[in-house]
Amino acid sequence: MAEGKAEGKRSVAGKIATPKTGVTPATSSAPPMMDHLEALGKSIGARIKITTAAPHSQTYEGTLFTYCPILHIVAIDTRSASDQTISATVPQPGDYRMFPEKQIQSFQLLSRAKGGDAGHGTLATAQPAIRRVDIKRLELRAKVKIDRLKEEERDNGKGVSKEAQAIFDSLKRINVPIRWHNQEMIAHDAIIISPPYRGEDCKGSQDKQEVLNRVKRVLEGERKKLKEKDDRDRKAATPVGPRKGG
Repeated sequence: MAEGKAEGKRSVAGKIATPKTGVTPATSSAPPMMDHLEALGKSIGARIKITTAAPHSQTYEGTLFTYCPILHIVAIDTRSASDQTISATVPQPGDYRMFPEKQIQSFQLLSRAKGGDAGHGTLATAQPAIRRVDIKRLELRAKVKIDRLKEEERDNGKGVSKEAQAIFDSLKRINVPIRWHNQEMIAHDAIIISPPYRGEDCKGSQDKQEVLNRVKRVLEGERKKLKEKDDRDRKAATPVGPRKGG
């Protein structure tokens, strides 16, 4: 009898440990939900019904927009089928919802995509229309981004103090043509600003004295602004003690 009870306990434990896949229809031989979703992902444009998992279980009906096999996310357009067929030529805005795989309890295929099974012919009829990718525009955007990152790297002084970088950034911000050469700043491709980057640390050739004087004035003005800002920040960060005498 004891052996029978032990066997019964093992049977119950096995039932509890068996996870539910949440697939409709549910069978003991059904593959995981991901396999079903990947199969469904081949029918872009099909009408489906999705039920989300507890505790906030809800049911949504819509047109399958896409399934991402990498992120395991399903996206549907919840507009009614009649709304989507009002105009076959003018793209209509969709009402899209995305569902991570783990939030899907079950789904039901209501109707196949128009234009054939397995997604054949659905890209040409998708709403909104799926247009050809402009490769040249993407390459231009990538080049602009790379150039900006290279400029940021060049503007980042190597082996300089935080104060020196702040001075450089301040001059750059007011459109002074400036670049680093080791730990020295070169302004207007003519004026050398050496550490510690004061007005008297600026040097230029004899024929660049006007530019030199202008760089000195601008540099001292920016240094003054930075000092005033540092003083305000330190004052704001200083804790105020309790007042004496109530």
